[in-house]
Amino acid sequence: MFLRHRVLSVAGPGRAASLGLLLAVASLLGGCATQSQRAADMGSSAALSTSETAVLKRVQLRLELAEGYYQRGQFTVALEEVNKALAEKSDFVPAYNMRALIYTALNDNAKADANYKEALRLSPDNPDALHNYGWFLCQQRRYPESFVQFNKALSIQNYRYPVRTYLALGVCQYRANDWAASEATLKKGFALDPSNPALSTNLAVVLNRLNKPKEALFYISRVNSGKYASAQSLWVGILIARKAGNALDAAQWTNQLEQRYPDSREAIAAQQGRFDDSALLNN
Repeated sequence: MFLRHRVLSVAGPGRAASLGLLLAVASLLGGCATQSQRAADMGSSAALSTSETAVLKRVQLRLELAEGYYQRGQFTVALEEVNKALAEKSDFVPAYNMRALIYTALNDNAKADANYKEALRLSPDNPDALHNYGWFLCQQRRYPESFVQFNKALSIQNYRYPVRTYLALGVCQYRANDWAASEATLKKGFALDPSNPALSTNLAVVLNRLNKPKEALFYISRVNSGKYASAQSLWVGILIARKAGNALDAAQWTNQLEQRYPDSREAIAAQQGRFDDSALLNN
């Protein structure tokens, strides 16, 4: 799930003791990472003529190129490739989904919204479009609308990526200040994938916000004792451990933070005793 290590924070209460909400971007935008596979799936299920097969292969190649440019931040070039794909096959749903992601990156929200709507007009049950549109709406603080999209994706029979959607939905419920719903949603995701560090970290943050620091410690400990421990997850663990009165874990994670990430903002803050600096959770 962790294709990148960039983190988004969710606006929360003012003090770090309440914590923000962390989220691996790749966990949410998994639809982008699977567009080519989805395209292949679409083409393999129907009997196509030789000419149709050739068009589909060219369109899939265009989309793969667009994904590569998108991943490298070359959004204008990525957009050109998607447009070429749609010029050959105007009903190609994954291309509209990809183009919506690109327009979002270009801060053209109106065009992003229009492309998601077109993708869903053509294929109302496309789970990648539903998932990514839900996250787009969440970013726009259109929370009730985003919940609808996520729940539609989760209701699709044999949906292959429910964990990423439970994660996204749980984060958006937190943003909407429905912490109890967020806890329930993230626990559903955790039940499906207990090894997912994004789920465990976010769940720890939510539980801490609900004044359940001891339960939160269980989840953040899973992350900080494994290979996905980061400066930020260690910082979250330190804050939760301090709130729970667990001096041993707080000291252990502080030592780990300073040894493994000595130049990080979190390590510097720990050395200076700035445990109430909420800005550290707003990367």
